[in-house]
Amino acid sequence: MTSLIRLLQKLDYIRLVVGICILIDGYPLIFFFRDTLRFATGSTVFTALGFAGGLVLMVPFTVFRRLYRFDVIMFWTSIAFIAFSIFYMYVYPPLDKVDYTREMIYYAFIIIFLFLLINIPNDIIPVVVPVIVFFTLASNLGLVYSLVKDPSWVIGQRATIVLNDSDDGSGNPHVFARNAFMGIVACMIWLVRPQTNFLVRLLALFSGIFSVVVLVLTQTRSSVVALGLAIILFVVYNVRPTQIRTAVRGIFKPGPLIVIAIGIVGLVVFFNKYSDLYYILESYVYGFIERNLETVYGALGLTSKGADYKAVIDDSVANRTGNLNLLTNTLTSQAYMLIPGYGYKFSYIDIPMLEAFTNQGILGLILFGGVTAMSVRHSLRVMRTDPNDLNTFLAYFYVLIFVYTFTGGRPYDITFWFPLALMTRFMGVEHLFPSYLSKHPVETSYLVVKDGDS
Repeated sequence: MTSLIRLLQKLDYIRLVVGICILIDGYPLIFFFRDTLRFATGSTVFTALGFAGGLVLMVPFTVFRRLYRFDVIMFWTSIAFIAFSIFYMYVYPPLDKVDYTREMIYYAFIIIFLFLLINIPNDIIPVVVPVIVFFTLASNLGLVYSLVKDPSWVIGQRATIVLNDSDDGSGNPHVFARNAFMGIVACMIWLVRPQTNFLVRLLALFSGIFSVVVLVLTQTRSSVVALGLAIILFVVYNVRPTQIRTAVRGIFKPGPLIVIAIGIVGLVVFFNKYSDLYYILESYVYGFIERNLETVYGALGLTSKGADYKAVIDDSVANRTGNLNLLTNTLTSQAYMLIPGYGYKFSYIDIPMLEAFTNQGILGLILFGGVTAMSVRHSLRVMRTDPNDLNTFLAYFYVLIFVYTFTGGRPYDITFWFPLALMTRFMGVEHLFPSYLSKHPVETSYLVVKDGDS
C-alpha cells in the first residue's frame, strides 16, 4: 500500500511538472497539433486553450490551503512591472494599436501561473528534469515529423512548423530553438547525475544529441550564443583540477565507457547509413556561420569578397539597428520624454530592455531591469553551488532568457514572464527546501542553550 501511495504521489508531481512545461515550452507541441495535425489551423483560441490546459494540470490538491516560500523582492518587483504595464496600457497607450482583451488574457495567464507556482510543493524537484527531457524530446520529434510531411520545406530553410497554411515556409523557429536548448540543458543534468542508470544515460545522450541537431536546423543566433555562454559558465563554475580528475576517473569505469562506446558506434553507423544527413548538417553549420559573418561585415560596412561586393544585413538586425538609431535620435532631441516613456507598446524595438525604457521610461527600466538583475544574481550563485536539479536547470535555462532580453522580443511577452515566474518561485529560496531535496544537505547541529543565554 505504501508503494502504491508513493507511485500515485509521484504521478501527481509529474502532472504538475507537465503543466509547467506546457506554459514555458508549450508552443512547439501546440503548433504541432494545431497546424501539422490540423486540429485547429491558425486558431489563437486553440493556443489559449492549450495554455489553459497547462494551468489546469498545475492545480495541486492543496491549492488555497498550502503556500510555499518564494523570493519576495523579486515577486513584488515583477507584480509592480505587470501592474505598471497594465496602467500604461489604459492610461498612456499609442492610438489604435492595443487589443485590450488579448493583452489582459496574457497578463491573466502570467498572474495565474505565478499564483499556482506558489501553491506547488517543492517535492516536484526530483521529477522535473526527467519530465523536461521527455517533453522536449516529444516536441523535437513533432518538429521532425512536420518537416518530413511539409512539401514546401526544403533543405537549407530554417526548421519550423508552417503556421496558418502559409506557402512560404513561415513559422517561428525560435520556439523550437528554445525547446532544443531546454532539452540540451536537461539532458546534461541527467547525464552527470551519479544515480542515473545505464539505460537512462543512453536516452539522455540520444535526446541531447537530437536537441543539438534541432538547434542547428533552426539557425537561431540567440540560442547558439546562449548555448556558448552556458558552456563557458559551466566551465568557469565547475571545471577545477579536482573535478577534472574525478571526471576522468569516472569516465574510465565500465558503465560510462560502454555508454560512450555505444554512442560513438551508433553515430558512426547512423551517419554511414544516412550520409546525406551528415552533409546536410554540415551545410547548415557553414551556412549559419557565413550568414552571420555577412551580418557582421554589413554592420561594419566591410567587404568580404572583393571591392565590388557589399555584405548584406539581415532583416532582424536591420530592424534593431533602425530602432537603436531612433532611440539615439530621441536621446539627442527629446531626452526628457524618456522619463515617463512614450507609452505602452509605442515602439517595437525588438530589444526588450531598451523597449521597457523607451515605452515606460525610467520606472519601467528599473522594474524590468531589476527582475533581470535578480535573476542573473540567483543564476550565477546556483551555478556555483548546484543545490538541486531544478534550480540548476533554471540557472542555465535563464542564460537563454537573458540573451533574449537584449536580442529579441518584448518586455511584456509571456515567453519572458513564465520563466521569470519560475525564477521567482524557486530561486533564492533553495536553502529553505527540505534536506532530502538538496544535493548537498547541511548537517544540523543542536546547541543546548542555558537559561538567560541568547
